[in-house]
Amino acid sequence: MKNFLRNNIIFLSLYLLFLIVGAVLIAKYEKGHEILVINQLHTPFFDQLFKYITQMAEAPMLLLIVIVALRFSYGKGLLLGINALLVFAVTGLLKNFAFADHVRPSVFFEGKEQLNFVQGVEIYRYHSFPSGHTSSAFALFFMFSILVNNKKWAPLFFTLALLVGVSRVYLLEHFFHDVYAGSLIGVCVTAAFYLTFAQSSFYKNITWKDKALLQ
Repeated sequence: MKNFLRNNIIFLSLYLLFLIVGAVLIAKYEKGHEILVINQLHTPFFDQLFKYITQMAEAPMLLLIVIVALRFSYGKGLLLGINALLVFAVTGLLKNFAFADHVRPSVFFEGKEQLNFVQGVEIYRYHSFPSGHTSSAFALFFMFSILVNNKKWAPLFFTLALLVGVSRVYLLEHFFHDVYAGSLIGVCVTAAFYLTFAQSSFYKNITWKDKALLQ
């Protein structure tokens, strides 16, 4: 555990700062306040930018990333793939069962506020909590940060994960509460999975994990 924390101190420090600032914002402002603030910042450039950023946490891109990882290491591809499935399962269970009645911003503000929607983005109405895109993004980029030897990449990985979360609010798909919870799921599940599976004797004894696709 100590080595894990030390090796990932940059990403985790940035994430801790996000948790603190996020907790203050949640305590200070009413739910939906962030939607109204960010919605006023809509521009054609940001519309396109966040429409594509959010796709980094969608299934086609995640599958492509796993395939590319297999090109370099079966073991790393396995870790990324299993971790993504675990986070997807946890988030899906929470969204569809525990918090199935949580509405999205489009329903929350229906008849109350005139919102700016991004053309070409399908807007959902229910299953808002937690944000699946955010949980997947933080899981993906935190695992990247863990697996990459050069920890100088950690700020970039954290920033990309955070941008996916911001995109979910900008696109009116989620509240900040949903993004905050999604990030917790992504980071906590990834840490637990890596510490239990990747550090286990079972994984370490897999003979083919250091081989690569097309090697």
